[in-house]
Amino acid sequence: AAFFALGQARVTGRPSVLLCTSGTAAAHYLPAIIEAGAAFVPLIVLTADRPTELQDCAAPQTIDQTKIFGGQVRRFFDLGMPDASSDALRAVRRMASQAAFASLWPTPGAVHINARARKPLEPREPDSDEARDLRSRARAIGAAVVELPRAPEVTPNGDSIRDIAALCKTATRGVIVCGPANASQALDRDAIFSLATATGFPIACEATSQLRFARAPADVITLDSLDLLYRSPAFRAKADPDLVIHVGAPVVSTGWDRCMATSHATHVVLAEHGWNDPHGAMSRLVFASPSKSARAIAEAVGRANDKTKALENWRGFITRANHAAWEVIESDLATTKQDLNEGGIVRAVVSGLAAEELLVIGNSLPVRHLDTFCRQGSSLATVLSQRGASGIDGLVAGAAGAATKSFAAVTLLLGDVSLLHDLTSLQVARSSKISLVIVVIQNHGGRIFEQLPLAAVRDLEPDVMRLTTTPQAIDLSFAAKLFDVRWERTTRADELSAALERAHKTPGCTLIEAVVGEHSSAEQSRRLWKAMDEKIAAEFSGRA
Repeated sequence: AAFFALGQARVTGRPSVLLCTSGTAAAHYLPAIIEAGAAFVPLIVLTADRPTELQDCAAPQTIDQTKIFGGQVRRFFDLGMPDASSDALRAVRRMASQAAFASLWPTPGAVHINARARKPLEPREPDSDEARDLRSRARAIGAAVVELPRAPEVTPNGDSIRDIAALCKTATRGVIVCGPANASQALDRDAIFSLATATGFPIACEATSQLRFARAPADVITLDSLDLLYRSPAFRAKADPDLVIHVGAPVVSTGWDRCMATSHATHVVLAEHGWNDPHGAMSRLVFASPSKSARAIAEAVGRANDKTKALENWRGFITRANHAAWEVIESDLATTKQDLNEGGIVRAVVSGLAAEELLVIGNSLPVRHLDTFCRQGSSLATVLSQRGASGIDGLVAGAAGAATKSFAAVTLLLGDVSLLHDLTSLQVARSSKISLVIVVIQNHGGRIFEQLPLAAVRDLEPDVMRLTTTPQAIDLSFAAKLFDVRWERTTRADELSAALERAHKTPGCTLIEAVVGEHSSAEQSRRLWKAMDEKIAAEFSGRA
């Protein structure tokens, strides 16, 4: 339920309201509440509670729910015991308004309202003059319209903007890096493109940024192979930037992380919320809408009609290196064209999306594959990602919730362990009124761990990798039958494309199991990393 509500809020930008009974029910909402806070998604949690006199006396379904979510919520409201006075009734209405506003401003996230009640809990007709008066007053107070305050307009600090514009005018190796962003930030695209036009800096936009799946202006250079290139030691040695303008949340890319860990670049962050500086390398932070900050910087810089020779060399180097990266990727995919692999799966999924559709991307390997194998403008879909706390929980429920607020089809791409973690959410997914396509990459476990340093340790005990990757032996056809959703199993590229086409044409939920080799992802990634490093070393001499 909590991740379902979170999926709705990711689409609408407005809080959904969660209800639950007293006791441990509320504790099940914690993972989604953590994600809401980390991703700045509004949510309202209304928990029923037992009366004060039943606390600490072994009454059933009674625990201490006071601030049960701790610091993970923006605000906590305890309604207290029911009170028939008009002042108390108006206070309930006020607190409801405060909770809705607090979920949106100043920092979006979850808000918790705790409501105690005595038995009888069921609605009943008033049987006395006092009860009839109470109902009349409650209805009148509840019917009164309360308009939420309008959030104040936050504008970027003028001195900061002028300072950053001066940095942009002198930088010769600048880059604009765009990390994960909520769906609403798709509206920021033109502003970011304007900043790139004014500065002449390339845009390195991850697939979750709402910029990768957009058409960039002709004069904007996009670095859409960020991770593959910066994983190459040869490339990092040649392409260390002197100025980084980071838009939004920290990037997923391991390659970029490695660059930033040793870089001496001046690091500017444009963010509406959050102190987005995991490397402790930031020198300037502008708190405001990224679009407002980007436009203000672009205006202060002015159009860069006469770019310096050094900046032109940098732009040319990035363009050639990006082209070389895609040559490596396309060459690798061409060698396994008919056999399914992770790269081919994400390509097939993205190529089947229409402009209005939503792509919900799972964590671990799928989000990284999406970033590696899908080019700028290869789709115009909106991407929903769970990069706040980067968990694998609740992905099916989140996609099902998003589908209730979407006017077009929704596609979820996730791994098999993620699906199994949220398998019972197929119960709500099957009720989708639109096409909800769930594509699971079936590689029998959490194969991302085969690409981490642990896998390279010599003389590792055999059980360590088994316990780490958690291989599964589950026949998903039985799960599909249990929850009454359509199911297809594919092992070839042409089978997957045909299955996706059928699923997008059919309302309701379809589960597509795309089967790949257990170790194919690690093998493909290592081939790409090696080929990329060799190509950079062979074809590019000296620094950019």
